Amino acid sequence: MRGVRSGTIAVALSLIAIGSAGSGSTAIARPSQADPHRPPLTIPALRQWYHGEGTWHLGERARILVWPARPAMVRLGKQLATDVRAEVGRRPPVVEGRGGYRRGDIVLRHSRDLARSLGTEGYALEVSRVVRISAPTSTGIFYGGRTLVQLLHQGTSLRQGFGLDSPRYPERGLMVDASRTTYSTRWVLREIHRLAALKLNVLHLHLTDDQRWAIDSRAYPSVVAKHAFSRADIRRILRVAKRNHVMVIPEFEMPGHMASFLSRHPALELKPAAIVGSSTSQQYVTDKLDITNPKALAAMRRILDEYLPLFPGRYWDMGCDEYLSPAEYAVFPQLAAYAVTHYGPGATPADVIHAFINAVDRIVRAHHKTLRIWSDQMGGTGLVPVNNDVVAEWWSSASPLGDPVTVAPSTLLNRGYQVLNAGWYPNYYTDDLGPVAGRADLAGVYQSWAVNQFDGQELTTGTVTTRQTVPAGSPGLLGATLNVWGPLKESTEQTAAGIEPHLAVLAQKTWGSRLPTPTYQGFSRAMRRVGLPR
Repeated sequence: MRGVRSGTIAVALSLIAIGSAGSGSTAIARPSQADPHRPPLTIPALRQWYHGEGTWHLGERARILVWPARPAMVRLGKQLATDVRAEVGRRPPVVEGRGGYRRGDIVLRHSRDLARSLGTEGYALEVSRVVRISAPTSTGIFYGGRTLVQLLHQGTSLRQGFGLDSPRYPERGLMVDASRTTYSTRWVLREIHRLAALKLNVLHLHLTDDQRWAIDSRAYPSVVAKHAFSRADIRRILRVAKRNHVMVIPEFEMPGHMASFLSRHPALELKPAAIVGSSTSQQYVTDKLDITNPKALAAMRRILDEYLPLFPGRYWDMGCDEYLSPAEYAVFPQLAAYAVTHYGPGATPADVIHAFINAVDRIVRAHHKTLRIWSDQMGGTGLVPVNNDVVAEWWSSASPLGDPVTVAPSTLLNRGYQVLNAGWYPNYYTDDLGPVAGRADLAGVYQSWAVNQFDGQELTTGTVTTRQTVPAGSPGLLGATLNVWGPLKESTEQTAAGIEPHLAVLAQKTWGSRLPTPTYQGFSRAMRRVGLPR
């Protein structure tokens, strides 16, 4: 740590204790008498930074040293070396190293004992004679590398200093509607790299809907759309996502938005009263699975059995939005009859829907995953509540079906659910989807929106009609995602360019550090300075 002469930075650096007396532990605490300086420019901005004196320079003989030299650490070193080469034109060699550092080296150091201070995604960044990235997890080291890459894009000499960095919210990312729009595997892989560059960690793939079944199926090959993702495509996406510390969340819509499936299996659809028991030819195709039909429930199980093993991540998304509103109950009286028969007097179709969600939840939990659903079928009173372990992806204050069937995010949080802010203002990127008009004004989002603000309908006038705010520190508030819904009146390349500034703003807001610039205009210039888009 020689070469750091500032008293402030000396205090900060002394807070990394390697091998504390008698315990062999390592800990980082927050400085108590040192005012943080404005950090060097990155997106998202570093949470804490303390300036030192002097500079570090990436010299011709610079190396990347990793400790301990386990395979995962070596892979992180090689990955960073490749990214450094993309910025400066030369690739530092990766070597094992616990000491013997040369001026200008980069050191990656894993220490589990930093978890109390930094969490699972945080890291410490020291710039002195060497650049040292220390973290309790591979993700933290990887994110420290993303910071270094952005700094090197601005120059190979860095001012000395010390930073502590970690995100405020655990989920930060992108949802892509691959049903209404056909995306290539190449497009998805490029977006994974762009997410990683911004320290965004979620890629939610909306794989089935009324329009297309966008993934290969062995159980139901007739439903598969042209240009659907193959199993090899999915495995490649998962491999690249894992290397870039991006969590892939697959979504298979059920029991609603299933027209692409039910058009091939009409006997499993929920039929309105007008044609129930009719001997005439089928003229009505809904997007709803008949969740009172044992054969339909068996089809649900077959879909889950096919795809659950393909996705090894911790989450499974069943969508579950826009299945049925109270105004439609009379159209499907078989649901009301089923509710009373199975759940007792006073039961309603909402109880049947909730029981279906819980049945899927049991299957998903048996595969050691957590179920997620869109929030609009969690409202209404009933005898069967949705299981408390299900994650709610909140998107609207009122259902487009015409009835207020959703519940407020504060109510969901108070009931113990974890909640993601996927509200269509400002987190939708779309063209013509119901009352959503255009896209959010990024200057307004950057300067005044926060993750704990849940906005409702944005009408054609551009007016946000509702805003619900929950405490920023709510333990169940997971974060936010940008949601790209089709069909879009642009090419997929135009979409990639269009969502880039949205993702940058989302990255800053979900990371939760101080804004790097006071205005969005300055933020746009900062994006170019740090090398975005990549």
